Amino acid sequence: MMKLHRMAPGALLLAPLPATAQDVPPDMGEMAPEEIVVTGQAQRGAVIGDIQPELQLGPADIRSYGVNSVAELLTELAPQTGSVRGRGGERPVVLLNGRRISGFAEIRDLPTEAIARVDILPEEVALKYGFAANQRVVNFVLRERFRAVTAEVEGGLATEGGGARAEADLDFLRIDGDGRFELAFEYERIEPLLESERAIDRSDLGGPVDQGDLRTLVPTGDTAQLNVVASRSIAEGVAATLNGRVERRDTLALIGLGVTGLAPRGQERDTLDTHLGATLNGAVAGWQWTFTGNYDRVETQVLTDRDAVPVGRDRALGVSNVLTGDFTATGTPLRLPAGDVSTTVTLAATHLDFESESRRETGVVIGGARRDIASGQLSIDLPIASRRRAILAGIGDLSVNGNLQVRRLSDFGALRTWGAGVTWSPWPIVDIVASLTDEEDAPTPQQLADPLVATPLVRVFDFVTGVPVLVTQLTGGNPGLDGDSRRVLKLGLTVRPSIGEADVSLTANLVDSRIDNPIAALPNPTAAIEAAFPGRFVRDANGVLVQVDARPVNFAREDSRRLRWGINLSVPLKTDPERIARLREAGAFGNRPAGAGGPGAGAPPGRGRGGSGGGRNGFGGRAQFALFHSWTFRNDILIAPGGPRLDLLAGDAIGARGGVPRHQLEAQAGFVKDGLGARLSADWQSATRVTDGAGDSLRFGALATVNLRLFANLGVQPGLVRNRPWLRGTRVTLVVDNLFNARQRVTDAAGAVPLSFQPALLDPLGRTARLQFRKLFF
Repeated sequence: MMKLHRMAPGALLLAPLPATAQDVPPDMGEMAPEEIVVTGQAQRGAVIGDIQPELQLGPADIRSYGVNSVAELLTELAPQTGSVRGRGGERPVVLLNGRRISGFAEIRDLPTEAIARVDILPEEVALKYGFAANQRVVNFVLRERFRAVTAEVEGGLATEGGGARAEADLDFLRIDGDGRFELAFEYERIEPLLESERAIDRSDLGGPVDQGDLRTLVPTGDTAQLNVVASRSIAEGVAATLNGRVERRDTLALIGLGVTGLAPRGQERDTLDTHLGATLNGAVAGWQWTFTGNYDRVETQVLTDRDAVPVGRDRALGVSNVLTGDFTATGTPLRLPAGDVSTTVTLAATHLDFESESRRETGVVIGGARRDIASGQLSIDLPIASRRRAILAGIGDLSVNGNLQVRRLSDFGALRTWGAGVTWSPWPIVDIVASLTDEEDAPTPQQLADPLVATPLVRVFDFVTGVPVLVTQLTGGNPGLDGDSRRVLKLGLTVRPSIGEADVSLTANLVDSRIDNPIAALPNPTAAIEAAFPGRFVRDANGVLVQVDARPVNFAREDSRRLRWGINLSVPLKTDPERIARLREAGAFGNRPAGAGGPGAGAPPGRGRGGSGGGRNGFGGRAQFALFHSWTFRNDILIAPGGPRLDLLAGDAIGARGGVPRHQLEAQAGFVKDGLGARLSADWQSATRVTDGAGDSLRFGALATVNLRLFANLGVQPGLVRNRPWLRGTRVTLVVDNLFNARQRVTDAAGAVPLSFQPALLDPLGRTARLQFRKLFF
C-alpha cells in the first residue's frame, strides 16, 4: 500500500506502510517507515496557509537528537524555536497534527518515536490559530499507528560532588488514527548541594560558626506528576481530547543562622499544580474549528524560619484559579484570482482568581486579584500574486494580512492589539516576511497580588558603594503596576537552497521594538536605580544596604533592536545492506531470529526515504549542524519620564548578571549512524560591564558552555540482540552538561572577584553528568 503526502516544493518521497504498528516496532529508530511526499497535495497534519516551514524534521532528524519526549525535544530545539519578538521566555505555540491543543500537557510526555514530522514556522502562522504573532509555531505530526510502554530511569550528579538527582518515568501510549490514549508518571528527587561542598568565601556571614553546612546552594526537592490524555472521534469529523494532570513539588532550602544565632533556618516551598483541559476539533461548511477549555489551579505555600525571639515562621500562601474557554474558526469565505482569502475568528473568555496571604511577625496581609476577560480576534490573509495560478506570476507568491484583537478586562478596561504584514516568496526557495504589531497588555494577577516573602541573608552587590552585602530581600506582587504597550517591527528572510540530498535552511530576522511602561523586577541598586526608586532600598545609619524590595515596577520605556540569523544543515548517511541482513537474522525488526519459527518470523523491515532514512533499506543516520548568531544593536531603558536612560549595552544593568551581551552564539552538531549517536551543543555570550559615576565597577566576562550527549540504541546492534532479545527497544544515554566546567568570571576595577559573584555562587553545580537507561515495550 502506498500513501502520498505533500512536503516542501520539489520533494518526492515513496515508502510502504506497515500493516500494523507491530510490523515495524516503533523503537527501531532508523528502520521505522517514513511517509511518501508528493508536491501538490496537502501534507498530512500541515498547518493552515501557504507559509512554508523554516525548518522541517523527519523521523531520522528527530532520532539524531537522542532525546526521549516532546518536552526534551523542544528543549533541544530552543535555538530554532526562540523568538526575538516576544516579551521574553515564551514557549512557542505548539500544534498537534496542524490543530490547536488545550495545552502543552497534552503532548509533553509523548515519546519521540511516535512523531512522524516536526514543522517549525514563523510567528505570523500563530495568527491563523488565534494566537498573537509573538511566538514561533511548532507543529508535531504523529504517526498514524503506534503502541508502546516506555520505562526510563536516570541518575546524575555534579562532577565536583553534591547535587545528586534521580528520576523514574513510566509512559503508556496508544495511537490508532484519530484515537489516542496516554498515561504518564514521573518522579524526581534532588539532593541538596551545601555551601560547604564548594570553595566559597563565607567571611561575609561573620560569626564564630562556619555556616557552610547550614546554607544550600541547591535546595533538596521532590517532584511527582501524573498526566492522562484521551482522544477519540465522537462524531463524523469531530474529535475530542481530555487531559488531566497533577504535579506536586516540595523543596527545602537552608538559609543559615540569623543575627541571634539561635538555630539553623530553612525555607520550605510546596506547590500543588492541577490542570484539566478539553479540546474539540471539527470542520463544517469548509471551516475548520476548535474549542479549547482549561481549568488550572496552583497552590503555593512558602514557610520561612524567622530570626526572632520567640522563634517562629513567616507564612506566605498563594492560590491561583484560571478558567478559560475559546472558540477558533478558520475558513475561506472569499476567493480571489490569486487564491482563497483565509480568515480566522477567535472568541475567548477567561476568569482569573488569585488570593494571597502573608503572615509575618509584623502582622497579617491578605491580598488578591480577580479578573474577567472577554476577547475577540480577527485575522485575514489576502493573496495578491500566485505562480501556480499565473496571477502576477513574475513577482512570485505574495499575500498581505491584517489582524485585530480587542480584550475587555474587568480591572483594566479595554485593550487592543493590531497588526499587519506581508508574506512574499519571489522564488520557490525564498520566503520574506515583514510585519508590524502594536499590542497593549496588563500585568498578571500574580504580578499584582503575589504574597510578600522576606528572605534573609541574600547576597547582592551594592553598585552604589561597590561592595557585596547581605540583605533581606522582599519579593511578591505590586498592586500599583500599570499595563504596558508594545510596538514591534519585524523583517524576516528564509532561504532553503537545494544542495544534493542535504537539507539546508538559512534564516534571518531583524526586530525593532519599543515598550512603554515595561514591567520588570527591581534590579540590584545602581545609583540611577536607587535615585529613581528610593523607597525600595533601606540603609542603616552607616549607609550599609540592609533591605531590598525587589517587587516588580514599571519603567518608562524600553527600546531594542536585534538581528538573529543562522543556518541549519542536515545530511543523510547510508548503511551497508549486509548490516540489515544481520539485524534481520538477529530479530531486531520484531521477527524471531532465523530458524526460530513462529508468528512474525521473517517480517521485513520498513524502508525509509533516502533523504532521512539513509537509503531504501530505511537504515542509516544523519549528520546535523546548526549555528545562530544574535546581534543586539540597541537596548536601553528610560527609568522614568524625564529621568536617566540606561544603556544596557554600555555599562548599565537591570539584572544581577550585568548588562545585555551584544553578541550571542548558539551552535549544535549531531551525528547518528546505525543506532549510535553523539551531539554537542554550545552557547557563548560576549562580555558586559556595569559602571557607576567613578568608572568601571564590574566586568562580567564572556561565557561559553558546551553540553555533550552520547547515546546507543542497543536494540539495533546485531551482536547484542542475537542472544539478548530483551535489549530490543533499549537505549543508553550519557549526558554531560557544561562539559568544560565553565563559569562566568566577574571582577571589580581592581581585578578581584566580589564575594557575591564567586563562581560557585553563580553556577553551583558546574559540570554535571547523567546516565539514562530507557526501554520501549511493544
